[in-house]
Amino acid sequence: MKTTTAGHRWMPLAGTGLLLSASLLLTACGTRPATESGPGAAAHAVTPTAARAVALDPAPSDAVPSNSPGSSVPCPASGVDLRAGEADAAMGLRVLTVELVNCGNRLYALNGYPAVRVLDENREPLDIAVGHGTSDIAVIDRFDAGPAPLSLQPGESARFGLVWRNTVTDGNDAPVNGSYLSVTPRPGDPAQSVPAFLDLGTTGKLGISAWSPSSR
Repeated sequence: MKTTTAGHRWMPLAGTGLLLSASLLLTACGTRPATESGPGAAAHAVTPTAARAVALDPAPSDAVPSNSPGSSVPCPASGVDLRAGEADAAMGLRVLTVELVNCGNRLYALNGYPAVRVLDENREPLDIAVGHGTSDIAVIDRFDAGPAPLSLQPGESARFGLVWRNTVTDGNDAPVNGSYLSVTPRPGDPAQSVPAFLDLGTTGKLGISAWSPSSR
């Protein structure tokens, strides 16, 4: 170590060089390139793993259509899938919607009313009269609108409604509960069994609406 005439001490140059080298190394490792700085930089960063997943996961041209994106459930052979919603209940009145989704790869045409039967927990038919429209069960806006032809492109959907009362009018008969619906969307199609709970009381009847486009 050297001492100047003013009494200041100077560090050896070799030690200074090591400190500068270490500082530059830490700066290079901890600084991002200018193109990655600023808000949203992390959102635009693409990792090698993510890029590899995109490159190795093309959609096969002969894939079996499914009833929803990413679903592992195959589309039925008829090309349509049926599902029931939750029943709306108000003072003994029940309204239920069943939706049909065109999960196939071709146009699907509908016109009119589906054929519907109410099944018990063993999928046996129940003695329930099914009528078109509200069948004097209630007054519901647009429920009694007549059928109109529909053409569903792949991925599009249609629906129909069911209405009933759970009134018990005969104390000698036990209330009737349905566990499934057997739905034939159009003549010539196979029937599909759709899980749905219907507490029909002792009324013995059910009203259905015609097919209509699903609301978006």
